[in-house]
Amino acid sequence: MKKRTKQQPLEPSLLALLQEVQHRTRTGAIPADQRQSVIETMMNILQTCAKAIEHPLLGQDIQEIRGQAHVKRALEVAAAGGHNILLVGPPGAGKAMLARTLPSLLPIASVPYPFREPDPSISQNAFVGEPTVPGELTLAHGGVLFLKDLDTFDLSYLTSLVQAVETHVVSIPFGEDCVVLPAKFILVATIKPCPCGFLGDAAMTCRCSLDEIARYRQRYQEIVRTCFAIEIEVPRIEEILGKHAEESSASMRQRIEAAREIQQRRYAGETHLCLNADLRSADEVQCYCQIDSPGEELLRGTLRQLHLTPLQVLRVQGVARTIADLAESPVIAARSLAEAIQYLSSFVR
Repeated sequence: MKKRTKQQPLEPSLLALLQEVQHRTRTGAIPADQRQSVIETMMNILQTCAKAIEHPLLGQDIQEIRGQAHVKRALEVAAAGGHNILLVGPPGAGKAMLARTLPSLLPIASVPYPFREPDPSISQNAFVGEPTVPGELTLAHGGVLFLKDLDTFDLSYLTSLVQAVETHVVSIPFGEDCVVLPAKFILVATIKPCPCGFLGDAAMTCRCSLDEIARYRQRYQEIVRTCFAIEIEVPRIEEILGKHAEESSASMRQRIEAAREIQQRRYAGETHLCLNADLRSADEVQCYCQIDSPGEELLRGTLRQLHLTPLQVLRVQGVARTIADLAESPVIAARSLAEAIQYLSSFVR
């Protein structure tokens, strides 16, 4: 007679669990005062599952990309200060390859940083989220959100992106209430300089009229201006088989970790400041971004010449603070400010 084996208890799948939570929330089985807690718990489960199946991106070490030293430097500054960065350039310049190296520059953590790269064809619910299911903006929380070809995303999605960048949360309507999910991440995106993509290219001729370029840039003007502290041009390069050694992500990460340690000590007494990208007010910038006399003169001249908005003035000082931290300088020197000014957006100028 065959020995009977003890039946194992059934374990519900993650999908079944999500569906049950969604059903109970919609039918009112979960009290209103407990919904936010339940949703946060489910979000933590989802993030844990996502991290468990994450795989390192192939070729993510920045050393494997030849040339583009100025772009690599901009990515270093972005990683050090937590600044959002936009890469502008023609098709085939390697913008996406460079953008995907950003997670490899971040300080070593006990668990992998979330890295999300949603497709432009994604649904709005999947991008923004639902009351019971977090979207890409929340799944990127604490890590990197990469939007390849920013100009191919629906403007309604980018409006939600702006809200997340400004508030670090996503607010999702739920009946008469609103579910609030965290959405604080480093944003890296790529975009063409014009509709055809070849404006300013050394080899290809741009086919766009001045009106077409103006309309194209006007469409994304507020999004670019609001979301990004650093903008860098990525030209196509002819020589990609250089023999000189390129700096590795690990080598760059040492400087980034040192700069972040400086920021941790600086903001130790602040509840809402962790990195230089968190500087939002004029009082905060005035307190933590001391500029030397030549730097102040340079900033005044830039204000007169470029007619910067108040937000741009704050951001350029925050980025300059990061550049100074990478140089282990307590005061922002004119050279650090000059580099930060170079990262101001020309896409919307």
